[in-house]
Amino acid sequence: MKRHLPGAVLLIAAAYLSATGFQCGSAELTSAKLYIQQKQWQKAEESLQKQIVKNDKDPEAWFLLGQVRRETMDYAGMNDAYTRSLALSDVHKNEITHYRLLLWSNLYSEGASYIKRARDTAAYFDSALVRFKTGILLEPDSSETYYGSAIAYNAKQDYEGAGRDLQTALEKNPQFFDAARFLGQIQYAVAQNKLIAKDTAGATAEYAKAAESFKKAFDLQPDNPDNIAILIDAYERSHQTEKAEAITRDGVKRDPKNKIFRQAFGFYLLEKEDYAGAIEQFTKALEIDSSYSDASYNMGVAYLNWGVSLRTAAIKALESQKKGAKPVKEDVSYMEKFKLALPYLEQSVLTRPNESALWTRLGGLYAILNMQAKSKAAFEKADKLTKGK
Repeated sequence: MKRHLPGAVLLIAAAYLSATGFQCGSAELTSAKLYIQQKQWQKAEESLQKQIVKNDKDPEAWFLLGQVRRETMDYAGMNDAYTRSLALSDVHKNEITHYRLLLWSNLYSEGASYIKRARDTAAYFDSALVRFKTGILLEPDSSETYYGSAIAYNAKQDYEGAGRDLQTALEKNPQFFDAARFLGQIQYAVAQNKLIAKDTAGATAEYAKAAESFKKAFDLQPDNPDNIAILIDAYERSHQTEKAEAITRDGVKRDPKNKIFRQAFGFYLLEKEDYAGAIEQFTKALEIDSSYSDASYNMGVAYLNWGVSLRTAAIKALESQKKGAKPVKEDVSYMEKFKLALPYLEQSVLTRPNESALWTRLGGLYAILNMQAKSKAAFEKADKLTKGK
């Protein structure tokens, strides 16, 4: 008695075969596997391409093609072949995931290594970029890879490319503090360039973008003093003074024992040339932590700038009075501010010994205080650091 398959089963079988193709080993697939064993990669690819022409729904052929391309370092082609294999079947999913992650890890490490080596050879930034971009193909959700790519773009002064990758990094990981801060730094640099080119409106717009990025970073790490300082500066440069004041004054009100908020508010007041107010905040910060180097440094700067301001006013007053008939005496009360600045700046060079600008500032202060030997030594140190860059 003959047995017949029911009609519905026949239809299912036909649909399956049309979708997946016959899975028995073909001559092309068998040849490809042999070539792979022999590491004849070109011949293996040719055989697999022939198999795919015959049956482009063969997940094994696509997987093996990915393996061959991995060996020949055609990583974009490898990734495409893996993707095609996974679209047809999960049979090789674990292997593909493993190979992608392994290769991504290697490429990321190579990219980071090229960036370090690029200090001596700028062309290495291009090599780093190639690694990071290929890594993005393999792991498109890795925010760290976009960040690495942005570093390379920035080094090549391609600020648009760097900004684009940092934006993507933040989309992938909104909690990425370093990406938000780096984006702000790039936007700030673009603003500076526009300012040099006398594009005031363009510079102001870029400073506003930078402030927005620094604010994102601030929301993630409100206690980061460097970020607070540049956020205040970006607010000031983009004519958002009220935001700068609010973010610092409110911080002090909210947590008066927080030395970072005290330092930040003092920095804001220093920017506004409210020297007495700034010094009051830096003093509070140092009362909380006497070893707080940022507050100590800014205390010295506040006294120094205050002295410069008083000295300028005194010279103007003297010039004005000289036009009169009566003899006048120069007001040298500003010297007291310079003397108060000295110990703070001398302390600061102990914690910031490689800052040429600080040594230059200290050299100028020594000169004002008639400490010529120390002034000469400080300027020589600054010059040495500048030439060493």
